[in-house]
Amino acid sequence: MYIIAGLLAAALSWAGNRAALKLIGTKVIVVSAPLLEELAKSGISVLLNTSLVLTHGVFGIVEGLYDAWGSGFQGIKAGIISFLGHLLYGYVTYLVLLKYNLFFASVLAGYLVHMLWNIAVMKFLVTKRRVSY
Repeated sequence: MYIIAGLLAAALSWAGNRAALKLIGTKVIVVSAPLLEELAKSGISVLLNTSLVLTHGVFGIVEGLYDAWGSGFQGIKAGIISFLGHLLYGYVTYLVLLKYNLFFASVLAGYLVHMLWNIAVMKFLVTKRRVSY
């Protein structure tokens, strides 16, 4: 069931992120996208009563394949990092839910880690790529 949950979360997030990108612009990458993704992954996982961590992992595989598609070696590295990152967000979410039994607090914890990761990537990796061209 976690495969279905991860695929549904990926589809929902893709559609939501695409719409948000048109409305908000690139700020969506740092602020809105992680929130939408964490809510989708965790919410669908809980609704389907399946593994939070594995749902996040399936989502990470989908996002990783999307990142890697047509991007060569850099895309493959980004895809692997995406997969591992989403496993981490799922694990953080799971630990907070396990300890406090508060769904929104657990989603918030995963969101904060995800958002901080995106900030770091945008600041250090995307800037370096632009400068190196």
